[in-house]
Amino acid sequence: MGTPFIATLEPPGLSLSPWDGSLPPSQQSPSTLNTVPKTFLDAMSIRESVFIKEQEIPAENEFDPNDARSVHFVIYASVNQVVQQQVVDADTGRVMRPRRSETRSLPIGTVRIVPFPHAPHPVKGGRYLADELVNFDELDEDTKKALLELAEQRQGHGERWKDRKTSLHDGEEVYMKLGRLAVLKEYRGRGIAGQLIRRAVEWMKANPRYFSPSVKERGFEALGIDPERDARMLPKWRGLFCVHAQVSAMAVWKRAGFVVDDEMGRWWEEGIEHVGMFQRVDVKG
Repeated sequence: MGTPFIATLEPPGLSLSPWDGSLPPSQQSPSTLNTVPKTFLDAMSIRESVFIKEQEIPAENEFDPNDARSVHFVIYASVNQVVQQQVVDADTGRVMRPRRSETRSLPIGTVRIVPFPHAPHPVKGGRYLADELVNFDELDEDTKKALLELAEQRQGHGERWKDRKTSLHDGEEVYMKLGRLAVLKEYRGRGIAGQLIRRAVEWMKANPRYFSPSVKERGFEALGIDPERDARMLPKWRGLFCVHAQVSAMAVWKRAGFVVDDEMGRWWEEGIEHVGMFQRVDVKG
């Protein structure tokens, strides 16, 4: 395997109008495959291999609306592949057709940055399918009450939603969420995941205001703020990252600088146990 390189796809270059989120890439129509950016298609193909085929997550739960507003990163490896086998005459041993190989660029891993706003932090012991809590009735009464109060508080607040406080998040600061980290099985254990995480973090550090809302473009009402009171309090990213990590991948995120948020606890997404982790980086300006 040659030296990997990483491609970046920003939301403005992403048109998903023909994309059917209920189907994996291998089942999309030919016209859709010709319309969607190649980097996005490569990212989805990797996720199909890892999450749908390997982890058996339903396709309709794997691809979500956040894909259209996220920054996607795909890492490629230069792989030498045999495209024509050698043919030898059985009687004379003479090579009738030589073996021929080509170096191809193969997508082997992906990760995405999902900007704010985000859904509320998952609850301890919660079970989620397609990002929906499905065991509300099994939670204790205090947790139920807190969830209902939070849902009421978030209504009509646009991008200034509040969340519950955790060990590493005050419930108000905006954060970027890294997710859908996936590396093809045969390329794991080579530091590929770490390269993807570092690239995503460095890209966000270099573009800290990329997702900051603009009153001029969006308007006060859309942003859920009072123009006379808090126009200067528009949500701005100040270097905080969050990840909902599969428990089996905690070590990968820890090596990349993420810390477990004990207060967030553990929960299940698509039957897989997850844990919340955060990292703060220095942001210029």
